[in-house]
Amino acid sequence: MAVGSIRSCGVTTLALALAATWPTGRRALLVEADPAGGTLAAASAWPPDPSLVSLAAAARRGGDPGLVWDHCHQLPGGMPVLAGPALGDQARSTLAMLGPLLGQLGELDADVLVDCGRLDPGSPSLALWERASRALLAVRPRLADLQALASWLDGRSLDRVEVVAIGDGPYPASEIGEALGAEVLARLPWDPDAAEALVSVPAAARQVRLAPLVRTVRTLADQLAVVPAEATPTAGGAPPVGTGQAGRVLAVSNRVLRAWRPDTQRRSPNGSVPEEAGR
Repeated sequence: MAVGSIRSCGVTTLALALAATWPTGRRALLVEADPAGGTLAAASAWPPDPSLVSLAAAARRGGDPGLVWDHCHQLPGGMPVLAGPALGDQARSTLAMLGPLLGQLGELDADVLVDCGRLDPGSPSLALWERASRALLAVRPRLADLQALASWLDGRSLDRVEVVAIGDGPYPASEIGEALGAEVLARLPWDPDAAEALVSVPAAARQVRLAPLVRTVRTLADQLAVVPAEATPTAGGAPPVGTGQAGRVLAVSNRVLRAWRPDTQRRSPNGSVPEEAGR
């Protein structure tokens, strides 16, 4: 499962929180594949290696995806983390080198969560997001962010795409889902204190387990950990003319413009959502 965004809105926080609250008894892995550079090593006071960089060096001698387990740190709750390098240039070059190996992560007997960061054109993590069996898009429920997401979705398949709204905004999940044509799985509160704590204490610890972010994400993690049923073909074969993916997403984008243009002056009652540092 891959997590990404079109604008900076807390992708790393979402991926970290999901990893920290992932159901026990399931082997899992968090991969920090953000081309802008990783933040988890610094936040957790981990040494630079092991990391994606050490994995890239080891992968020169072989391409077995099982190599990843030897290059992980662990979150306080025990979740293995393949951390990315802090510098963007190094992260992009490392991810480009590891593209074939990371593309085989689905062969692991584990639930793999990949933090793809911002899905900019040319991002070396874009292929990982597009190849994932489930693809989550994080977005702030604000006009500019939703318009940007709708434009990015234009012409793309929505089969695997699911949305997680982060922070305050004037649009309810039902309206966002209807306008984008993609299911909104959850709406997470902006809770930077809890997000920061998850790199130093387990999600089950008393000081964070009742935090709004942790409670909401735990429910989402339980939902995502359930293997979805395979989609069945639509009865009657090909869809009617005008309802194919490209036409459908274009109509969705236009509906966003019609539905939300009059609301450009609306503001969240709690004010602006702070930007996550670097992401």
